Amino acid sequence: MKKTAVLLILVFLGAVVASGCIGSNATTTPSTSPSLSTPSPTKTTTSVQQTQSQKAYYPVTVKDFANRTVTIKAEPKRVVTLAPSITEDLYYLGLFNRVVGVTNYDDFPPGVANVTRIGGYGKYANLEKIAALKPDLILADSYSLPILPKLEKIAPVVIVDPHSLSDIPRALILLGKVFNAQDAAKKAVDEFNAEINAISSAVKNEPRVKVFYVVWNKPLMTAGGDTFISDIINLAGGTNIFNDTKGWPTVSVEQVLKRDPQVIILTPHCGMTIEDVYKGPLSGTTAARDGKVYMIENESDLIHPSPRVVKGLEILAKLLHPDAFKAKYPMTITDFAGRKVTIEKEPERIVSLAPSITETLFYIGAGDKLVGVTNYADFPPAVKNITRVGGYGKYANLEKIAALKPDLIIADDFSLPILNKLEEIAPVVIVAPKNLSGVYRQIELLGKITNREEGALAVVAEMRATVAYVESLVRGKPKPKVFFILSYYNGYWTAGNGTFINDLINLAGGKNIFSDIEGWKAVSEEQIVARNPEVIIISPNAGIKPEDLCKGPLASVNAVKNGRVYVLSDENLVVRPGPRIVLGLEEIAELIHPKAFNYNAQPLACNVSSTG
Repeated sequence: MKKTAVLLILVFLGAVVASGCIGSNATTTPSTSPSLSTPSPTKTTTSVQQTQSQKAYYPVTVKDFANRTVTIKAEPKRVVTLAPSITEDLYYLGLFNRVVGVTNYDDFPPGVANVTRIGGYGKYANLEKIAALKPDLILADSYSLPILPKLEKIAPVVIVDPHSLSDIPRALILLGKVFNAQDAAKKAVDEFNAEINAISSAVKNEPRVKVFYVVWNKPLMTAGGDTFISDIINLAGGTNIFNDTKGWPTVSVEQVLKRDPQVIILTPHCGMTIEDVYKGPLSGTTAARDGKVYMIENESDLIHPSPRVVKGLEILAKLLHPDAFKAKYPMTITDFAGRKVTIEKEPERIVSLAPSITETLFYIGAGDKLVGVTNYADFPPAVKNITRVGGYGKYANLEKIAALKPDLIIADDFSLPILNKLEEIAPVVIVAPKNLSGVYRQIELLGKITNREEGALAVVAEMRATVAYVESLVRGKPKPKVFFILSYYNGYWTAGNGTFINDLINLAGGKNIFSDIEGWKAVSEEQIVARNPEVIIISPNAGIKPEDLCKGPLASVNAVKNGRVYVLSDENLVVRPGPRIVLGLEEIAELIHPKAFNYNAQPLACNVSSTG
């Protein structure tokens, strides 16, 4: 995606350092908390049950993670936290209502959106804002040590600085003592340890999976063996392929290819998309060939050392070892044609009769189950090694499909004319999304039936995030009139109501000038001129170039006169109802609102070259 900026890497690295993600390099007081073996998500916020009266309990003296002795004279009721993980700890202890100030990077729990922001992490906090909140306690990690004397002039400061999973219970116990919430702390620790053990037990007999975690793209950076992320990979049943490095090393593509990961993990801010992996040099990895490239919805689930990390661990474990968390078979689902279909066991040999279905299966981590695809399947590149079963939908070769002995056939409504014949070969599931919500439903359904639900949820989450990102940048802006040219043959074929392109134009902040027609239709030059589009977008396979519009009647429309005629980079991004459709949305939005996306659009009307 083009939305990432160079500053994000600075923000990310600041976040992981401040969150205590670099494990063995940190110096902390040895843990006295219960031992830890492995994680799972904390389920409910516990209420604070105090066994002593507050008057009898305070003052209380504690030793914090910096080995400082701190005396708390009275029950803390107004607390400022200078690290997101500490805010999260208080939430799991049932103490979130005491928090009056948090950093700009706090994103959990949901109620944190209503709490006053006091600036950046640790030493980048705004001291004036903190003082104005009149806190009776400040909780910080080691990233705040440079400003500790100034913080102590405002209120007592306790350093809570976990650097490993075993430090998380220690942090909870310390906070329990500070707030006279020992029972709540014990309960939170017990739940945390129990859930860790549950996930560890689920994957302990599974073969280790080689994992490459992408921290940043340019330069290509990853997590070393002494990081919190590497610990999580290990607990999830994986092996960090750069376990022999430290910190956040820069690595080469050649090194990654040599170590050949079986799974590649991306995050929204790493500067690399799933499509980048499939279309770039990393497409040569086993992960790309098998469709095991995943985008984690929120990297904070993995890097914040609080009980929240259980959620990230569970997600990662399910991505690495879906078979350890098997769906229940036989299962009966209702497909897009309203048919009840029973799937007796997890499908291992799937034939896909639509390119969009093939792409979806790769995105959710089920690409290795494909044994047959159509002649038109061209993404990701690994699909070229899969047997072809003929044309799209009803044009498929039934004999070739039968010879592959599939245990499941997945098709869209273009295959309905041959449905009965397909059912003689194997169970058939029909998916036929007509809008973006339908695409989400399709992905989730395919995730369910292939036992790849976690991968499907991650894909949908990333798609929704991209849509939200685009909508946020175009919100409130004028909606230019847009004309889309699919092909030029006996007229200009365009997209009307009921097409994905029409929906994408609307989401991208434009107005389709032919939204009053249904489906795909040919329109005349006279109709186009009368509606006078401000932006024209041409499919790369349309058979017409931007400069061709400079000749004849269309030269008079505003789009041509103002040089706003563009060629889409890939037609499949807007016509295939799969995960990549949001990339098409983002590209269309860039063409309609280039300034909002810092996109360099072509300025000259009749010297327009193809863009994308």
